[in-house]
Amino acid sequence: MIRLFQNSRSISKIKLQSLNGYKYSSNKLNIFNNNNNNNNNINNIKINEYSNLRPIINTEEESTDKLDKLKELLPDILENTGISSSSMETEENYLEGLKRLNETKEKLNELEKSFVEDLAKLNKARVVAQNYLLEDDNIIETDIDWERNIQDLGDKEKNLRKVQTLLEYEAIEDAVNRYRELMLDSKGKSFVTSFKSIRDVIMQWNEGLAQKVTNDLDQKPQDQSWITILRAVSVQKCILKALNIVVGKCVLKDRFEFSTEVIMETIGVSVYAEYKSMIVKKKDPLTYKKISKLIPNSSLRKFYNLSTDNLDVITLPPDPNDIHAIGQFLVNQVFKHCTIQETLGEDGSNQVPAFTVQTHYMNGIRGTRVIPHKNIFALIDAGHQIRETGGARLFPMVIKPLPWISPVEGPYLHYKVPIMRTNGSAMQLRSLAEADLSLIYRSLNILGETPWVINKELYHIITEAWVNGGDIGDIPKRTDFEYPEMPDDLIFNHEARQEYYKKEHRVKLLNYNLHSLRCDTTYKLDVAKKFLDYTLYFPHNIDFRGRSYPIPPHLNHLGSDFCRSLLKFEKSLPLGEKGFDWLKIHVANLYGVDKVTLKQRLDFTEKNLENIFDSADNPLNGKKWWLKGDNPWQTLAACIELTKAIRSGNPTEFLSNLPIHQDGTCNGLQHYAALGGDVWGAEKVNLLPSDSPQDVYNGVAQLVAKLVEKDAEEGHEIAKFFVDRVDRKLVKQTVMTSVYGVTYIGAREQIENAILEKFKDYDEISDDHFVFKASSYIAKHTFTSLNDMFVGARSIMKWMSDCASLIAKSGHCVSWTTPLGLPVVQPYKKGGKYNVKTLECDFIVVHNDDLLQVDTSRQRSAFPPNFIHSLDSTHMFLTALSCNEKGITYSSVHDSYWTHASTVDDMNCILRDEFVELHKQPILERLLEWFQVRYPTITFPPLPKKGELDINRVKESRYFFH
Repeated sequence: MIRLFQNSRSISKIKLQSLNGYKYSSNKLNIFNNNNNNNNNINNIKINEYSNLRPIINTEEESTDKLDKLKELLPDILENTGISSSSMETEENYLEGLKRLNETKEKLNELEKSFVEDLAKLNKARVVAQNYLLEDDNIIETDIDWERNIQDLGDKEKNLRKVQTLLEYEAIEDAVNRYRELMLDSKGKSFVTSFKSIRDVIMQWNEGLAQKVTNDLDQKPQDQSWITILRAVSVQKCILKALNIVVGKCVLKDRFEFSTEVIMETIGVSVYAEYKSMIVKKKDPLTYKKISKLIPNSSLRKFYNLSTDNLDVITLPPDPNDIHAIGQFLVNQVFKHCTIQETLGEDGSNQVPAFTVQTHYMNGIRGTRVIPHKNIFALIDAGHQIRETGGARLFPMVIKPLPWISPVEGPYLHYKVPIMRTNGSAMQLRSLAEADLSLIYRSLNILGETPWVINKELYHIITEAWVNGGDIGDIPKRTDFEYPEMPDDLIFNHEARQEYYKKEHRVKLLNYNLHSLRCDTTYKLDVAKKFLDYTLYFPHNIDFRGRSYPIPPHLNHLGSDFCRSLLKFEKSLPLGEKGFDWLKIHVANLYGVDKVTLKQRLDFTEKNLENIFDSADNPLNGKKWWLKGDNPWQTLAACIELTKAIRSGNPTEFLSNLPIHQDGTCNGLQHYAALGGDVWGAEKVNLLPSDSPQDVYNGVAQLVAKLVEKDAEEGHEIAKFFVDRVDRKLVKQTVMTSVYGVTYIGAREQIENAILEKFKDYDEISDDHFVFKASSYIAKHTFTSLNDMFVGARSIMKWMSDCASLIAKSGHCVSWTTPLGLPVVQPYKKGGKYNVKTLECDFIVVHNDDLLQVDTSRQRSAFPPNFIHSLDSTHMFLTALSCNEKGITYSSVHDSYWTHASTVDDMNCILRDEFVELHKQPILERLLEWFQVRYPTITFPPLPKKGELDINRVKESRYFFH
């Protein structure tokens, strides 16, 4: 497999680390070849083969018999030893063979000790920890050596492992309770079949049923009215209705409660009501909308009984014979075509009917009941068991996460988490199984092993602010917005009534969102409180492009401003002279003064020391200077840290554990400029040295302003409005997302939001038509300016899009391998799922993605941003690997890299070196080579011409990351 990048300097030193003190061995990592097989065939022996090898080697049988048995298991090894049955004919050969046999035995035993036992221990880690921590010897059996290793742990480590176990079980129990409460709430209601575990059973029959039912329907006389009704509703919808009702009434309720006749009538009524609702929707949308808002059973009955005489339409009357015929036909189709394995999970097991009819007598009257096969219950129960624990909201860990060793063997003791968020893409899962992910594992392990603590001072301040009503920083207020007063003429004044309802709806929506924010804030503060006295860790996994994310979803360093302010590194280091300056610069950056030189940022902090001290001493009742910053809670945390350092009397020796951030300048454009060798673009995103940081957003805004001035001189009305009013905030979001494939429509909406915020007090903004035309006008000029400023980026984006289009049109999804060996597959296909709306509920029909047609448009538009995301994740991982080698504490939020104040300069050197080493590689050339090898029948366009940028100068750029 072709790799896009090889960095021997950064990666050659990497070794797999130990798991909480339990070492395991591994072959030497090799990034130059995706197949890491050792030339020695012994290393390819599977673990489970040793159970066969040991008895053979240790037995007292003759050597010839031993060799014959070993040769069956390990033909390559014994062939290399030169031993054969014919060579045993002489005593000399016999002794020589015995000698070689003993050598083989020693090799096998040595390999077994260094490889098998250690890996077996690693795989036992979760269950053994559970056995020991819960002090229940009956849970599993463990070997004596492993128990002795556990007993060597200190009491603190044992207690932490017990806490970790309880935290995981708490998250799992919470997920189970939420799922079961939902189940209980839905019991007896029509939407109970919407549970995925039940819906999966329905959908496994639905997939091939439509064509079979259509064929059987074609065999019927077509002049019958019930067939007209069924076809009008559509065969697909009728099948889903029938399956939903059969499963709902026969499986989920008392299986003997409903007779076959009742089920038939229910299906017939449902289909006829659907038929009438379709006609009402066309002729009287308001009536349709009104009835559709009712609960499912009520709306169904309402449509069924609705008179359509006043609608001037003809509907077939609800003939009882037709109702029965529809129900009978669909029930018979279910009986005929729905089958299930006689023995679940057994290959080749016979398919038997999923439903059967049983005759019974009640009060001397003969009747029939539908009896579901027992395996239907087994499938549903299995689905419930999987899904009730599948949505666990995991907490941070209180012990070092277990290392990643496979795509599903992750960091938690008892809960399996996938390494990649694939959204169910089978292609991506298969590519992971075949890839060498050693460096991805190692990188994620490093990120997960960074120890954190809760910032107790900020926690108590935020808690106090929350108790006092909130509504400070990004913390929501605890009381709802008040509803508008009802006007006196509400009943008689139509305009006043409409205006009142509009305001009421707006307040209702605000309060709904406010409630969600309050719940989120409360939960995050509860999580922080839980970990006040613990060191915590955030295990990571990745998305399909390779970007890393913490697995705990609520409190983490990727969260909001107040979440980040609550977290500090566990380890404290002396600031030193440079670190003290970086702490001051950090205050200015968080406040929003980050577009000026480092010297000016230092001066800003020095001038505001009085405000900083006041913020630290009296955060909620003082001047609240910190609250005016771009990131107020993080600003407050930095103010407190700086105040402590200054008041310590010797700031350079002050032990600081506040993370200091170094952020890239529109990181996607930095990668594009480096790939294309674009000198002018590189200057605008700080790839080249300069005396002050370049602001790409301001640069684009200046180009847009020039175009606006030119149009205004020519009499353009909208241009006249924007003269001297175009600034970086107006275009920032569009510039930021342009590298990630924002469309013209998306850019127009972004700029419309910026216009509404910036010019909300202007009379022109009240005119929706003006706002639309203005946002369209600025969006067009923003794209024009971006094309002029980043010529190299645009040419590369076009080349990537053209390649992706060719690949997609050939019927393939675009795929590539990142420099660290991660396979990326774009999962975009047409019609993966679609919604079938019925009166009872909506059915989401999902098809096997392997059989779907490739979505050429999405493959084309998504490839450039996805490829750039994979590059920036590679740069981040390489920086993590090198920082770990040098003992530097490191964390990141995508293109924002964090470390201690005293190690910022070291990290800055590393991240620049890694970026240069990455882009010294012929990345696009290797990508083209990969495409040509993988898709040999496609003729790809030549690479765009590369500029004259000297990538080594990035090492001299002070503001590359700052």
